[in-house]
Amino acid sequence: MWPRKHDPLVVESNSPIAMAVWISVSLPFVIDNTLENDWGAVLTYSFRLIMFIVLFLVSIGFWVKDPQHKGVWQKFLKALKQEAKESTNLIKAVNQPSGKKELLNILYRVAWLDDALNEKERQYIQMFADSWEIDPSHLFAEPPPEKGIDKFNKIREEVIVYLALQPSKEQVMSLSDVVQALINIDEEITKEEELIGAEISGMLINYASQEKTALYGVIIHPTNQKEQENLLALVPEAKEEYICGNPAFIVATFQTATYAEAFSENYREQGFFTIVQTYNTR
Repeated sequence: MWPRKHDPLVVESNSPIAMAVWISVSLPFVIDNTLENDWGAVLTYSFRLIMFIVLFLVSIGFWVKDPQHKGVWQKFLKALKQEAKESTNLIKAVNQPSGKKELLNILYRVAWLDDALNEKERQYIQMFADSWEIDPSHLFAEPPPEKGIDKFNKIREEVIVYLALQPSKEQVMSLSDVVQALINIDEEITKEEELIGAEISGMLINYASQEKTALYGVIIHPTNQKEQENLLALVPEAKEEYICGNPAFIVATFQTATYAEAFSENYREQGFFTIVQTYNTR
């Protein structure tokens, strides 16, 4: 996100209200732990506080070129008005979207990411399902069957299927807002939700934006013939390339480095030598 902090599409994909709430939540923890001399906790919450402040500045367009040279307060008020307008029209923007079932599958899998579906998440999905005239009751009965990294990969697959329908850029950016709102709805963002939220947002922004960003490829270096055979059995579509004269295989590419690292770790646990390579697509 940082390299594209000046991109209006990135600005629109972040909520200033949500970031302001997280700042107000994190600050008391920093103060409280400072008073108790718990420096480990102070460091943890200070890092989160700084992160949310940066995201807040991104969300109000702090780094977007502004001929009028508006101050932070003016930019915040402008972003606030824009978000209020977008929130009012959020369901309208995706009222009759391309790929209703695909969209619902994405929301379903994101909501169940922590293997639990709370009432706020259920009502949120129900709201869109009603608007799209789809019965979502089967989605509330049980979580998806995938476990571990497969849960994340399945969500990515659903997003890819949806984007293959070639929806409008406006609809795609509306979906980014909808997904982020779903992640924030229970006021407790897990590391898993943060991970997939950033990856989905990156995929959608990359689709809607003319300015393409770097991709992060997961590359595996087999150390012997047997290991190479095992890898190709797991990932038949892996693309072979030579790095420093040695054979290697690109098993996947992702929008965010953190997601690529998490995916890479899955292969490391299986004994493969794995690295993450940055590919500049500009």
